Amino acid sequence: MKLTYFNDGKGRNELIRLIFAIGKIQYQDNLISFKEYTKMRETNELPYGQLPTLEISSIDGSDHIFGQSCSLVRYAARISGLYPKDDELEILRTDGIIDSWRDTLDLYYETFFARKIIGGRLMMVPHPPSERYGKLSAFLNSELGEQFLRYERMLIKTGGQICNDKTVPFPSCADLAVFDLVKTMEGSLTDIQFHRIMKGKTALLALVEKIEYLDSMKFHLEKYPYKDLSFMFQPVSPFKRFIEAIMFPIVYFGIAIYTKIQRMFVRSSKKNE
Repeated sequence: MKLTYFNDGKGRNELIRLIFAIGKIQYQDNLISFKEYTKMRETNELPYGQLPTLEISSIDGSDHIFGQSCSLVRYAARISGLYPKDDELEILRTDGIIDSWRDTLDLYYETFFARKIIGGRLMMVPHPPSERYGKLSAFLNSELGEQFLRYERMLIKTGGQICNDKTVPFPSCADLAVFDLVKTMEGSLTDIQFHRIMKGKTALLALVEKIEYLDSMKFHLEKYPYKDLSFMFQPVSPFKRFIEAIMFPIVYFGIAIYTKIQRMFVRSSKKNE
């Protein structure tokens, strides 16, 4: 199997990698540049025009490429033995956690990226730094704290781990989804912000600590550590805001030109074929 995602760090592929790490599943970690991604998108190599994708080689030698992060998470969890098998209520609870993982990540990414039509394509482009701090603060106050509190209440009810299907070893894919969210936010917040949002959430902290100290998780995090991204969400001086007002339209214009040229190049290559 080959898991393809951007080479700039963790993201929607990380939960799949965590599941493979715990389940001891072998795969090729294919990290690509934005340029490679746009080429794959223009040549229709991506099932939904997005990353991550999982390419699976069949016994007969044919290759199949699949997309959508939640679907890939469930598949990875099933083949890793980290997904409930017969208990329909545990399956329902697990699916809800996975969907909430994706929803919360999307809200978090919107504090950093904006969706814009550039060069005739819907794209995710960075917000100016002056906007990120306020957007992150609003996300923390309006959603993240409540989401983590929901997980805390659930963990208290379920005895300290999300999935109680006895056929599923700890941690399940649902536990790993919560772990990934907490570690992602820990890397994006200052120590003060993170401790404030985690205050009183002892069950949630205990779950994260228990997973973090597993030998297979230690090995994975040595190779793929969660990075400190808090510097990307700092207040900006008036002078830097002035520079942003000049530079970001130029950056967006450059991306639009690049996208149009690449689309023309791909179309020309197809005609020559």
